Amino acid sequence: MPCNKHPLPLRRTSPRESMKSLQKTNTQPGLTFVADAPTPRITSPNDVLIRVKAAAICGTDVDIYRADVPLMTRMKPHLPVITGHEFCGVVEEVGPSVDSVEPGQFVSAEMHITCGTCYNCRTGNGQWCLHTVVRGLDDAGAFAEHVVLPASRVIPLPASLPIEVAAFLDAIGNAVHTVRSVDVAAKDVAVLGAGPMGMMVTALCRLMGAHRILVTDVFDALLAEAKREGADGVFNVKDAAGRRAFVEAAKADPTKRGVDVVFELSGHASAYADAFASIRLGGEMVLLGLPRSDVAVNFSHDVVFKGLTIRGITGRKIFSTWIDMLALLQGPFLKTAERIVTHKFPLADFEEGFQIKLRGEGLKVVFFPNP
Repeated sequence: MPCNKHPLPLRRTSPRESMKSLQKTNTQPGLTFVADAPTPRITSPNDVLIRVKAAAICGTDVDIYRADVPLMTRMKPHLPVITGHEFCGVVEEVGPSVDSVEPGQFVSAEMHITCGTCYNCRTGNGQWCLHTVVRGLDDAGAFAEHVVLPASRVIPLPASLPIEVAAFLDAIGNAVHTVRSVDVAAKDVAVLGAGPMGMMVTALCRLMGAHRILVTDVFDALLAEAKREGADGVFNVKDAAGRRAFVEAAKADPTKRGVDVVFELSGHASAYADAFASIRLGGEMVLLGLPRSDVAVNFSHDVVFKGLTIRGITGRKIFSTWIDMLALLQGPFLKTAERIVTHKFPLADFEEGFQIKLRGEGLKVVFFPNP
């Protein structure tokens, strides 16, 4: 609930001068645990100091750990940077102009800091802001005991929301925005990639009335989970036989010869090939996965003559997706989100958490920076 405007910043408790944090200090693989990083302070009347309760590893964090070249090129001028952008916490202090949240409130935040003045921002498409600053990439993130953010980005949360789920609302928002970008009701759908995003997309497609859902991955354990979340058919596509079986299933209806909608979430070049092979004429393709290599596309054959509509997904709609996903989490989708959390660690044990992700084990890994 909004609070009265305060003439001076308020502090529920006094943070220590230093804090634990996880940082990218150079452009080499790995991250550095810093036990005595300076605790951030409010410097603007519109700032909010948040004590981080839980923070989750995102695919981008794994890419930062691996030192993927495009990300390192972007991050290099800002190093060292506290990483992490999926989190929840408790407001500890507010600036004198803040009346949207108050100390003690349970919150998360939109970590894409947009300018508010470019064409996209002013037309309600801040997810495409020309001047976006991504916290945890371009500036200090949430793999730390505390983070300071503009009040305009802070989102109050229901006290009943489990902190493990609240820790990755950023990713949940991506899944909701991805599925909401196309009408899946009564449609045949293919979900390529059964990681955390694929699990949520599968569950949301089932919740929103998809007719048939086919899911692909290269790990049988993940495919079994996808089945639990509502997939009608699952296919291990680590070899040519599995890929053929998937495409045949996608084309099983002779009146369509392909699925209506493909969600590509894996970023693998072979999955892009499967996407074009399995979609019907006039179908819709939604792309969230980030390819790690060049993807060969015959635009004449695969796009133009098929009459495809292709949508690229960047983050979430700011802030309408937050409203949508918090409403969805009041219903059965919450159980899916809870099942996605498979590993929990104190922040100091970050190496074990990242190695789990690098090995392709589990789904969502959550850190707890504060005791």
